Amino acid sequence: MKIRLPYGTQQQFRYHTRDINIIGRVEEVTYPMMKSYFRLNSRSEVYFRVENISDPGIDWTYQYKDSPAVNRLKDIGDFNIELPIDFLGLKAGENKLTLFFEDSAEQYLEVEIIFTWDPSPIELPIDLRDLTGYACIQEIGQVVNGAFDLDPIMNLIRSRAPVYPDALCVLGSPHGSQEATYNVRFTDLTKVKWLGPSDYFVGMEGPASLGIKPGWSSFGMMNIDPRWCARAFLAFGDHSDSHNEWVVQTAPPKRFIAKADVLYCVRHQVLYKDGVNTVRFKIWKEKIPEPNEWLVEEDDTSIPSTKPKFKTGSFSIFQHSGMPIEWSNIFIVGLE
Repeated sequence: MKIRLPYGTQQQFRYHTRDINIIGRVEEVTYPMMKSYFRLNSRSEVYFRVENISDPGIDWTYQYKDSPAVNRLKDIGDFNIELPIDFLGLKAGENKLTLFFEDSAEQYLEVEIIFTWDPSPIELPIDLRDLTGYACIQEIGQVVNGAFDLDPIMNLIRSRAPVYPDALCVLGSPHGSQEATYNVRFTDLTKVKWLGPSDYFVGMEGPASLGIKPGWSSFGMMNIDPRWCARAFLAFGDHSDSHNEWVVQTAPPKRFIAKADVLYCVRHQVLYKDGVNTVRFKIWKEKIPEPNEWLVEEDDTSIPSTKPKFKTGSFSIFQHSGMPIEWSNIFIVGLE
């Protein structure tokens, strides 16, 4: 048995969202897995899920996996430890996370990860227009799903191939009304449906007994189908199977056709006022003037106040499927 950790055994986290995510994969395993748990700073054992369902025939562009993890864990052996930021024993500064695995062939593996935790919120504005002074994506964001790489030479962030469904990297802390502007390039639009490229992420929802929370909560997502349209998306616990789950999306979507290897400008806003959450965005080619009108505008007024709703979200870059996307020139500001 062996382990792969995209960000190694020395990691760093700031306050971006509700959970700290430690992502990895165990390989050369004889299933079923008998034990998979972690200890934080030598405290009690806590179970986490190692994906044991393989479904290579799935088309991730259109389908979701028939697994408790839904689209959180793509391949067999994948895991995503969600460590709540109020977890007993988590401390500012250095922490030790010890992972334990045992499979049905009595193979045993223990791995120690040292990570630093800074609980202070990241204030607005957030200026990521110059990335040349950073060395690692964890210096500026937290990867929740999939994997992302920082390219300081090209001054951009790139999703890592193969892109997992709903890959997400959170760049901000939770804030209310805010705006992000950035550039985005879609490198290859072959066989792609919904792409991304950004969200105001709230958190993942679901019962702790699953060992992974599958339900997505969004304060306001931007979503592009490059073949023909764009839509906005707000949700509580999408795919969580909770009785409180709800989703609002632009219907019908708005007409927009994206092209590969074209540099686009994006303006993406969320506005919270008088109990209503509104998301709106526009996207245009870099060398033409910014449109006066918003391409898409959506709100959550159709959701009753008895359902969970949000006042804050964390700006994130996001990709549902396809080949890598490149983000650059990111600037996030608060709005009155």
